[in-house]
Amino acid sequence: MPPLQRSRLWRALVGLALVAACAAAEFGELRPGLLQALDRELYDGRQRLARPALDERIVIVDIDERSLGQRGRWPWDRATMAALTDALVERGGAAVVGFDVVFAERQAGVADDVLLARALARRPIVLGYYFSSDRDGHASGSLPAPLFAGEAARELAPRLTHASGFGANLGEFQRAARASGFFNPFLGEGLDPDGVIRALPLLVAYRGAAYESFALAVTRTYLGGAAVTLDGDVLAVEGAGGRAEGAGGRAVFPVSAGFTAMVPLAGRGGPAGGRFRYLSATDVLDGRVDWSLLRDRIVLVGTSAPGLTDLRATPVSEVFPGVEIHASLIAGALDARLRQRPDEAPAIGAVATVLVGGALALALPSLGAVGAAMASAVAATTLLSANAIAYSNLGLVLPLAASLAAVLAVGLFNLVAGWFAEGRSRRAMLRLFGEYVSPDLVERMARDPRSYEDMLSGNRELTILFADIRGFTRIAEKMEPEALREYINAFLTRMTAVIHEHGGTVDKYIGDAVMAFWGAPVDDPAHADHAVAAALKMQAEVRRMSADFRARGLPALAVGIGINTGIVRVGDMGSKLRRAYTVIGDAVNLASRLEGLTREYEVPIVVGEATVQRCREHGFFELARAVVAGRSESVRVFVPNPAPAGESDTAGVETRPMVRPIEVPRNVREALHEGSSPGV
Repeated sequence: MPPLQRSRLWRALVGLALVAACAAAEFGELRPGLLQALDRELYDGRQRLARPALDERIVIVDIDERSLGQRGRWPWDRATMAALTDALVERGGAAVVGFDVVFAERQAGVADDVLLARALARRPIVLGYYFSSDRDGHASGSLPAPLFAGEAARELAPRLTHASGFGANLGEFQRAARASGFFNPFLGEGLDPDGVIRALPLLVAYRGAAYESFALAVTRTYLGGAAVTLDGDVLAVEGAGGRAEGAGGRAVFPVSAGFTAMVPLAGRGGPAGGRFRYLSATDVLDGRVDWSLLRDRIVLVGTSAPGLTDLRATPVSEVFPGVEIHASLIAGALDARLRQRPDEAPAIGAVATVLVGGALALALPSLGAVGAAMASAVAATTLLSANAIAYSNLGLVLPLAASLAAVLAVGLFNLVAGWFAEGRSRRAMLRLFGEYVSPDLVERMARDPRSYEDMLSGNRELTILFADIRGFTRIAEKMEPEALREYINAFLTRMTAVIHEHGGTVDKYIGDAVMAFWGAPVDDPAHADHAVAAALKMQAEVRRMSADFRARGLPALAVGIGINTGIVRVGDMGSKLRRAYTVIGDAVNLASRLEGLTREYEVPIVVGEATVQRCREHGFFELARAVVAGRSESVRVFVPNPAPAGESDTAGVETRPMVRPIEVPRNVREALHEGSSPGV
């Protein structure tokens, strides 16, 4: 056999061996953790791309921080929970109410327990509880009736996770509720090895019976106490009629590995996530809600408060409310849009690896470097496309990492082997040219390296501006948190826009304050003038916003601005974990101190001497020689004349881009507070 054919044969055999190893890695203990992590990241990326649309069918009643602040720490007394139940069912007209909490212990007042039991009785209420797999098999509370028992449960047992203990609700609550379901996600395959929830178990085996999940119990109750049928890998809930909008309908739960259901997440979750409407529990108790929002809806009672430990790691957020995970699963089942990670997924992945990787291993030895690279790219694109079609059109979540690893391994191996086997003439040519040019240049020609440049820090003269809301503490005391948030956001948004209009760089927001600078990262010879012009425009915007706030019954807005110029260190700074483009230096500290002087001298803008010396388009009045914290000597501080340089100020005197060391005229002070801003 000729040497070239022999080389191609052994390259094909080695390539097939690599493909076989990658195919075997799809199964069980042979699968490397890196491949699992890559497949999880692919799935998570698709989840993060999903855009939330408000689902009107499900409402989450949130035991949030505000509710805890007004009603006291959790757990609340049973009388309060009974009142909440009455409000949701009687006034709200909810089709079903699911409690993502456990009433496992008795409270001091037995009468309150009786009151809650009465509130739960003869109503569409679903309670939650949890299973455990601890060695001691600790059990507390009263379990509901299983969904499957006897022969049906025994047939399902090999596919289910088996629990050894549970923590359930008190017996009187369990007997009063319409249904109950377990809500913990760690059983089965719901919680992946990285601790992220991507699926929830639908059934769990306990002492020869199969118990349903919280999401499944809520769905069945919503569909009028629907029956459950299992057809292969599809758990179907057939509506039995009732007053709910969904009654008589159908919900579908495709069964994934570990008898779980994949959760279709979208958005960041929580009240601002956009997927579901959140109502504060304290507002429901006080009747401060639109009750029509609850009519014939699925209502889930849960919490987004960090202190109640029901925030879970998901593909879209590391702090995702657990109750919204259940809501997402219910919504997906009602829409028949749940995706499936079947038990056969590893086998499907292995077949794809063998077919595509094997074809590539046989073809590449006959191709050159360019052809091998193109063939590998086509193979990878084929795998990606097929996987995407299976995900979007067939609803299947299939592994991809091992197949791509096979393509990469076979492609790289053939490129390296081809370089050794068929690249002698090319290397000989390079050695020949090495006699005429430097070895370093030859090496660069052979490797075709890429270079990267890091952002470098440097010392530069910049103008720094600090703007801070005056009397913010008093404003915050008088406003509700949501109104205060909108108030601050409106201020920061407009100030940022003005800074950008004048060529500035916003460094950071510091609570109710904003810090900016001019002269970096793009050089700006007129940075001092641009900063002063921005400050004047900012004050004009503040006056406009303040008038608008007052008209809306909100507190008036007043802002102090300090400006200073000096040599500072600017660049990409920070730690290995977090970095930012920022400035540091004594000039920065002085700018912050000058902003504080605006309150002492009752002027909206205070400018440092260095800034005044570099301005060419603005006139100034000397305000005082002021003592600032951290400095042994006093500094000269100034206020800008609202009129541009070369025009007449409000006193009728022509301004010039220089300092007039006189007391600031009263009319200039008034102009700074009330007049309009000049342009740059």
